[in-house]
Amino acid sequence: MEQVKEKAYAKVNLGLDVTGRREDGYHLVSMVMQTIGICDDVAIYKTKDPNISLDIDYGGVHLATPLSAGDDNLCAKAARVISERLRIRHGYFIHLTKRIPVAAGMAGGSSDAAAVLRGINRLEEAGLSTEELQELALEIGADVPYCIQGGTMLAEGIGEILTAMGAFDDVPILVAKPPEGVSTAEVYHALDALEEIHHPDMKAVRTAVETKDLKGLADTMGNVLMDVTLPRHPVVGQIRDMMLEQGAVGSMMTGSGPTVFGIYKTWEECKSAAEYIRGSGICETVMATKTIGDITK
Repeated sequence: MEQVKEKAYAKVNLGLDVTGRREDGYHLVSMVMQTIGICDDVAIYKTKDPNISLDIDYGGVHLATPLSAGDDNLCAKAARVISERLRIRHGYFIHLTKRIPVAAGMAGGSSDAAAVLRGINRLEEAGLSTEELQELALEIGADVPYCIQGGTMLAEGIGEILTAMGAFDDVPILVAKPPEGVSTAEVYHALDALEEIHHPDMKAVRTAVETKDLKGLADTMGNVLMDVTLPRHPVVGQIRDMMLEQGAVGSMMTGSGPTVFGIYKTWEECKSAAEYIRGSGICETVMATKTIGDITK
């Protein structure tokens, strides 16, 4: 085998709380993570050249500043990490086609890195287990272990302690991102400076997700980082309100933002809301999709 292709799926947070901070600066979290059907395409080729090279096709993704295609790109880092583990002597060429919005709180970079780990594992017929890939993934970033497997999971610790939850597949999801991007590091830094933090009821969120209770989820879902991002980017609130007005049972920012998602009962309602929000002109990306399960099956 000389080449492989992988899908790198985006995620949304159905609930996100920050529960503390370690001495090394990493924040402790409690998050319900959910894979959705928006994805990047990752193609990996073996090369005789021992180096790792990367080419990025931005497709329809709008960027104020292009992503780095150098050694600091998470895909390149993932290739190095697994190459060292497998003692690979040759190199790789990685072609990345972006569809997941960048700096959007949707784990696009983390998912791309996870796809590289899965892809090279297949390409080299290495036989590393999901758990072994997740151990390597933690060297790259806190969201990467989750992205190895995807689906519906509770993520704790710094994101590496993963617990599978009941299936939450085929739920219509509308995703909308305004033109601006958000720095995750800056949002967490600003959160640390807040005198009062409103924590979501993560136990109630988990119960609603596991029972696929859309109304219960709408009543309990929360994202602690909205306390930081919303005042700086009021458009987040505008998008959320529009989704609710257009029939969403619940709407919230994902990750550190500024992307907002809405949960809908039917595909028709989701598509109709997408057309309305797209017509508002305040978003650069509007996509109707659905939740999906374990991406490794």
